[in-house]
Amino acid sequence: MTAIRLAIVGLGRFAAVHARVLAELPDVRVVAICDRSPEAIDAFAPLFPDASRYTDPLRMIDAERLDAIDVLTPEHLHAEPVKYALEAGLHAFVEKPLAADPAEAELLVRTAEARGRVLMTGHVLRFDARYAEAKTRIARGDAGTIRSIYAKRNNGKRFFPIYNRISPVFILGIHDIDLMHWLLEDDAVEVTAARSSPGSGTEDLIWAMLKFSRGAIGILENNWLLPDGAASFADVRTEITGDAGSLIVRDPERGLAFVGGASTEYASLLGGGQVHGKTRGPLADELAHFVECVRAGRPSDILRPIDAWKAVRVAAAVRESAARGGPVRLEPAGGAP
Repeated sequence: MTAIRLAIVGLGRFAAVHARVLAELPDVRVVAICDRSPEAIDAFAPLFPDASRYTDPLRMIDAERLDAIDVLTPEHLHAEPVKYALEAGLHAFVEKPLAADPAEAELLVRTAEARGRVLMTGHVLRFDARYAEAKTRIARGDAGTIRSIYAKRNNGKRFFPIYNRISPVFILGIHDIDLMHWLLEDDAVEVTAARSSPGSGTEDLIWAMLKFSRGAIGILENNWLLPDGAASFADVRTEITGDAGSLIVRDPERGLAFVGGASTEYASLLGGGQVHGKTRGPLADELAHFVECVRAGRPSDILRPIDAWKAVRVAAAVRESAARGGPVRLEPAGGAP
């Protein structure tokens, strides 16, 4: 079986996790790595010593014989390399959000459709066993009609200097916007949001209320305010309330605690980790699914491009509502952008 020839674009913090997974997938060969920073390239080179190195993704796509591309650049830099790769006949995986602008996201969806290429966005929680089980139980009717979903996803303040390039709704909230659409099988039609900023520039806290077309309500809570001494880098709670029952997901799940001299730390093991030298968890399953779809030449039935566009669309409405201090109505999304 011929290995899929793949290139990684964007060699930042999360790329290290992708790189570990891709290096373990038997059907993948990382043949090129790309970043604007030569220092970042040097740091990743030992992982893929035979890979060609580039600072320009478009030049790399032109020069290399590739099957697929994994785009892990900052959010506002997703659209150009993804579109160029799709037009060149490559399949593309791009970390969430699909793009930083709904119009760009729509263009990528249309390009993938026109070219018949796999386009997949890293909404990794669809591969988390807890959320997948929640969806199964909701579909089975265990909780009755779902009336509300409250989603708290807060992260350590030490990460804010990295991610202050964009609103936290595009980094943290985008996960739960996608989950709400997925779990409810419904679209948000109105958004009301508020934000708080540490000063000038991007906010480090944002809240939003989403109204869905069939009446359910979603609440988003996102911030970069967890102190360095927190028990985990993230504080996550999802409460799904129906008229016949409810489902609750917490992260970290507190299955393992390390009690040290200064603090107690809870490992988020269900979110992924190393088991006997192999990377396991939702991200590993997600990237394996991408490879499977590329191998079969078929679109994903789990991570559809239109769903990624819908999440960007709502995230942009959240930011707009917070900026102008009033509700934002969304036109019906329909089946396609």
